[in-house]
Amino acid sequence: MQEVRNRVAGTAAVVAIVGGTSDKPSVVIATTEGARHRGVKAGELVKIAAEALGGRGGGKDDLAQGGGTNAAGAEQALTDVEHAIGGIATR
Repeated sequence: MQEVRNRVAGTAAVVAIVGGTSDKPSVVIATTEGARHRGVKAGELVKIAAEALGGRGGGKDDLAQGGGTNAAGAEQALTDVEHAIGGIATR
């Protein structure tokens, strides 16, 4: 995760990864300084993603993690994060 974030460090970027098992999916989200400068916070995004996974999450503005019990919600979790970023970017 850190390596990917370092590769995009000079831009406003978010890295979101969903993985795990069918009964215990997890999500990790990292943001670059540029994204945080625009109001995008990993801790807020991971809460949104974890909700789609049927769970909870939290963390800091730059790195956060969460999980749940509904792996079928993985695609929705990423879609919800994408929409949340779009909403923040248009403020």
